[in-house]
Amino acid sequence: MPGGRKLMFNNNKGSALVMVMMYALILTILGTSVLAITMNEYRMEKAYRDSVAAYYLAEAGLEKAIYNIAEMENISTDLSFQTWEMDAGDQDLLKPESHGNYTVSVENVQLDDIIYVDEQQTVVYKRIYKISLKSQASMEGMTREIEAGIRVEDYEAGGIENKVEILYWRQIR
Repeated sequence: MPGGRKLMFNNNKGSALVMVMMYALILTILGTSVLAITMNEYRMEKAYRDSVAAYYLAEAGLEKAIYNIAEMENISTDLSFQTWEMDAGDQDLLKPESHGNYTVSVENVQLDDIIYVDEQQTVVYKRIYKISLKSQASMEGMTREIEAGIRVEDYEAGGIENKVEILYWRQIR
């Protein structure tokens, strides 16, 4: 233009500042979203870790209950009121500074059969019981339950150890 008039649109002063501010805004949004995703992943991983620990704690309680049943002198249907809870001797099952607990209860005791056994010319009776057990454990707020069915051969004569067979073992929740 002949009169020396300049167009305002050719002025690029300050455009670098606008670009830097746009990049800073985009990086802030991306950083915040990555941080939120990371925190959510950490919470999910901790919940899963506590859930697995609760499962293994319930399993340990069931194994202890089965061992105690196998070591009993005489098993009777009164066993249906028996419970086992985590005690001070079981604290080594937990990581330091973690909080967990298990409770195992006998759900059902059924006398399945009484069999006469001839053990070295002596009369021995064995009672066969079917026992249902339920173990519930919690670890840092996560709870898991396992139920198991066992078959126990309880010999009347002393000196013969009880035989235990696991019929089923499944996670309830």
